[in-house]
Amino acid sequence: MRLKREFTKYDLFMLDCDGVVWRGESPINSAIKAIKLLEEMGKEVVFITNNATQSRADYARKFARFGLHIPTNRIYTSGYGTAIFLRENGLTAYIVGEEGLRRELEEAGVIVLDDAESVVVALDRGINYEKIAHASMLIRNGAFFIATNRDATIPTELGEMPGAGALVAAVEVASGKNPDIIIGKPEPYLFKLALEESGVPRDKALVIGDRLETDILGAKRSGIDSLLVLTGVTKKNGVGKGDLKPMFIVDSLLDLFE
Repeated sequence: MRLKREFTKYDLFMLDCDGVVWRGESPINSAIKAIKLLEEMGKEVVFITNNATQSRADYARKFARFGLHIPTNRIYTSGYGTAIFLRENGLTAYIVGEEGLRRELEEAGVIVLDDAESVVVALDRGINYEKIAHASMLIRNGAFFIATNRDATIPTELGEMPGAGALVAAVEVASGKNPDIIIGKPEPYLFKLALEESGVPRDKALVIGDRLETDILGAKRSGIDSLLVLTGVTKKNGVGKGDLKPMFIVDSLLDLFE
C-alpha cells in the first residue's frame, strides 16, 4: 500500500486518540494498521489528547496493549502541556485533578503544593467542595488560573459524563475569574508544542481527529491542515452544517492509502 497523492506532502501526522485510535478499551484495527504503515514509510506520528487523568507513561502502556510501541515523547496530553507551561514559567501548582496529572507535573520538575502560585483544573473524579473552595480562594488571591481543557463531557460506557469543563466552570463561578490559559484543544498550545518539538513546519503537518469542535477547530486556529475520520463521535451527516469544515474526510484511517 502507498499514501494517496494528496497525503504524500505531510511529514507529521498529529492524531487524536479516543475515536481515532481506539474506542474506550477497544482498538480501532484499521487505525492501528494505518499507523504502522505510516511509521514504515518514515512518517512521524504523534498523538494529542485532552485527557489529563492519565500520564504519558499510562498512554504508552495502552498503545503497547494494542501492538503500537509509542515513546512518551510522541504523546501530548493536556497534562503534559500544562507541565511544560508551568516549568517554563517557574510556577508552583495546586491541582484539581487526578494522579496522572500530578505525576506528569512532578516528572517535569513542577512543585505541587497547597499554597501555590497557580491553580490547575482538570477532570477530577474525586472532586469535593474543599478542592473547589481552596482553588477558588487561591485564584481570588492572585494565583494564575490554568484549565487543562474545557471539554464539557467525556464518553463512558454509561453515556456522556461531566468532563473537565464542568469543573473549570465551577471554579470560574466560585472565583469570579476566567482561566488565564487553556492548554487543550481547540486552543493551539498543544499543536504548537508538537510542531516545535518535532521541527516540522506547519504546512507539512496534518491534524487527524473525530471531533469538529476540538480537533478540527484546533487545527484551524493553529493554521494546520485537518482530516476528520468518521470512526468516532462525528458522523458524515454532522459535517457541512456550519462554517467549520476539515480539508479531508475519510471513513477510516486506511483511506489515507491506495
